Amino acid sequence: MQEDKETCVALIEAYKEQLEALEGQSAYLQAMVNDYLKAKITIENLEKLEKGEILLPIGGGIYVPAVCEKVEKVLVAEGADVVIEKDLKSAIESIDKRIRDLQETISRIGETYQKIQDRIEELTRKLRELLEKEGKG
Repeated sequence: MQEDKETCVALIEAYKEQLEALEGQSAYLQAMVNDYLKAKITIENLEKLEKGEILLPIGGGIYVPAVCEKVEKVLVAEGADVVIEKDLKSAIESIDKRIRDLQETISRIGETYQKIQDRIEELTRKLRELLEKEGKG
C-alpha cells in the first residue's frame, strides 16, 4: 500500500514536470507564430509601398530608418543555412505554411497537455482513495 502511494506521488510530480515543459514549448512556438505574423504584415505593407522611408528592425527592439523603393523580392530562410529569393506572394505563402505547421504543433501539444492533466487527476483520485483506506484501516 505504501509503495502505491509513493508511486502515485512520484508519477504526479513527473507529469507536472512534463506539463511545465509542454507549456514552455507551446510558449516558444507561439512566439515563433507571432514573429511570422509580423513578417507577413511587413511583407504585405512592402507590397503597397512604391517608395518611402521604412524602419528596418536590426534586433533587440532597435530600428534603423531606411529608404525603400518598390520591393519585389525577399530572401527567405529555408533552414540548414539555405536562403532562397522569393517574390512577395511566394514569401507570404511560405510564411502562411509555417504558421499553419506551428499552429498544428501547438494544437498537438495542447492535446498531450490535456491527456497528462487527465492522468494527473486520475492519479490524484487514486491517491485520495489509498489515503482514505489507510485512514480507515
